[in-house]
Amino acid sequence: MRTDPSIRQHILFVALAPAVVVALGLTLYFLVLRLGDADAALAGRGAALLRQFAPAAAAALQREDAVELERLIQNLKNEADVSAVAVTDDQGRPVAGAGRLGNGGDMALRPDRWYGPTDDGTALLFHAKLQRPGSSTDGLLGSATLEISLAGTQAAKREILTVALLVGLAMLTAAGLLALHLCGNIVAAALVLKEALTRIRRGDYDTPIPVHAEGTLGAAEAAINELAADLKERQRNAAVSIADHEAELARQLRFAQGLLDAQARSGIGLAIIEFGRVVFANAAVERMSGYSLEELRDLPHFVQIAHPDDRELIMRHHLGHLAGQDIEDRYDFMLLRRDGGTHHIQLVQTSIATGEHVQVLAILLDITERKRAESQLAETHRQMLARKEDAERMSRGKSRFLAAAGHDLRQPLHALMLFAAELETTAATADQKRLAAQIGTATGAMGEILDSLLEVSRLDTANVTPHRAPLPLAPLLAGIADAHRQSASAKGLRLRCVPTRAWVDSDPHLLRRLVSNLVANAVRYTSRGGIVLGVRRTGGRLRIEVWDSGIGIPAEHLSQVFQEFYQVDNGERDAGKGLGLGLSIVDRIAAILGHPLHARSRPGQGSVFGVTVPRAKPVAMATAPLPAAASAATVLVVSETAPVLESLGNLVQNWGYRVQRADSERLMRVRLGAAPDLVICDECCFLALQDALAKRPPPRPQVVLVGDPQPAGQRLKLFIDGRIAKPVRPARLRALLHHLLEEPTAEAGGADGPDGPAA
Repeated sequence: MRTDPSIRQHILFVALAPAVVVALGLTLYFLVLRLGDADAALAGRGAALLRQFAPAAAAALQREDAVELERLIQNLKNEADVSAVAVTDDQGRPVAGAGRLGNGGDMALRPDRWYGPTDDGTALLFHAKLQRPGSSTDGLLGSATLEISLAGTQAAKREILTVALLVGLAMLTAAGLLALHLCGNIVAAALVLKEALTRIRRGDYDTPIPVHAEGTLGAAEAAINELAADLKERQRNAAVSIADHEAELARQLRFAQGLLDAQARSGIGLAIIEFGRVVFANAAVERMSGYSLEELRDLPHFVQIAHPDDRELIMRHHLGHLAGQDIEDRYDFMLLRRDGGTHHIQLVQTSIATGEHVQVLAILLDITERKRAESQLAETHRQMLARKEDAERMSRGKSRFLAAAGHDLRQPLHALMLFAAELETTAATADQKRLAAQIGTATGAMGEILDSLLEVSRLDTANVTPHRAPLPLAPLLAGIADAHRQSASAKGLRLRCVPTRAWVDSDPHLLRRLVSNLVANAVRYTSRGGIVLGVRRTGGRLRIEVWDSGIGIPAEHLSQVFQEFYQVDNGERDAGKGLGLGLSIVDRIAAILGHPLHARSRPGQGSVFGVTVPRAKPVAMATAPLPAAASAATVLVVSETAPVLESLGNLVQNWGYRVQRADSERLMRVRLGAAPDLVICDECCFLALQDALAKRPPPRPQVVLVGDPQPAGQRLKLFIDGRIAKPVRPARLRALLHHLLEEPTAEAGGADGPDGPAA
């Protein structure tokens, strides 16, 4: 096998270079070290000789002993390498010496302990000051100079250099011989490996390298063979994998192209922007803009397809994406078509990193039709709001009119009903009693109509705020049943209240009005059978239900019976069948309380109306003292209106009560000092009564409020035991007095309105 010169040279260089570097390094180190030691030894020897000579010479010079000084100089001159010695006085004049000093300048000017070479560099001069013994500053006697020849030192240096060169040459010779000896095997193995790697680089993996069992690179030769086999297998696997990936890539390209075509057909525009110019756009973008792809590419900047008013917005978002800012990537703009038309476009942008620059992918959606529909919807909504406001304004006007008219009618109607009741109790003949009864019936019907209208008006116009609290249902339902039992008995109906120990969370006054209206409605529309008032559990709540065996309601009318003035079977508007406001009032009160209503009915079998109320935990309640008997009860009537005070006082007095009257706050406080059993207070005086009772210690008398003094949103501080709406119906007032004073109700007339007694 022919040896490759380059490989042989490289191997020899690798083998010899470390040896050469080591040999040269050691030689240089040895030379520098030994030569430095020689110079240092010579300098130290000269300084030591001068240190020994200086004190003795100073003593001889002080004694002016020339013989001793000459002896010292000769002894120093006899030292090896000492070529000259000179002693001078303090003025620099020669005193004694041996040999001739080399030219080193005026030595008297040299500092103490100085040394240096002569001008010709053949010797070293050492200089020392001679001081008077025992003195360090002003005892200068002279100076001494010593010259040592460098000839011996230079001869020693030449010897050291010769020895170092011989040793280094011997080391290099040995290293060269060893490298030549090892080069043969290494070069042969290296050439084999080189040829094998060349074949592998050409793709020839089938020719193995012969492995020398005892060769220097036998393990490397075996590894090369294994590498060739592994590369061959990997090449085969890579070819198979590349073929598979090419097939998958072709499938994905077909899918991507199909997806792009589908997006273009569905109106989704795709565009790629690079350096502010369009480099790609699908057919949908062409249809939106009216430009062809070539025309889009020729545009100086993509922002030219936008309306001038939106170009600043688009540029701000585009530059923000390029800068990597966290900016909104979806916004709307107006696209300016090639023909001058405009389209509303929603643009979604995202950045695509492609090497050294960034591309922007823009997705364009044509939302022109959606914008047009939104505009139409907004206009329709505006018109509906205007109509709604007109309707609400008309409704508020109607309610304000009813409230104003009702307030003007209540006072005369209230007095008329009281006068009719008084006339009925004082009539002497049968005709007078019949006429008084007819007047009472007419005024009662008128009062009921007015009460219903005012109730609806008050619920619509006033900002009624419920004051919810835990309350027991048993006394509330029993009071409602007592208030309507006389009306039910007059029609031959049975009115039963199922006992309960449940407590609910509600406003007692509003809940009483709601349930009382349901019972009154059941009594009005039931001609046989009876009515049941009870409570049913439903999940975590309670449902107060009113069952009746009345005429029932067809299913198609059941959802409309809560509308005002809606009646199923009263086309002739018979006042005896009511006005159709009772359930409307119920619906309004339920909405204020947030209590859901329920109704079901079967024509000819009856109906069930209910209201669902949250349950509450029972709380302790104070027990009121028992009132006096009817024959001994004292009733205080308070009103600033003389007709109301007179008629109401006479009416209560005719029922057998002891009546006291008060037409002013001062007189009212005096009458309260007599501790009446019950106070009937007109709405105009109620706040004064509340203040007076709040300052008195318990027990307090029971209070019946006539009218409603409560302003919108203000809660009365005093608990009201009973309330009668104006105009007062005597039968209801009498039933309420019997209930509060715990008297038998056999003599009382029916109480069939929404304002029953308080529990």
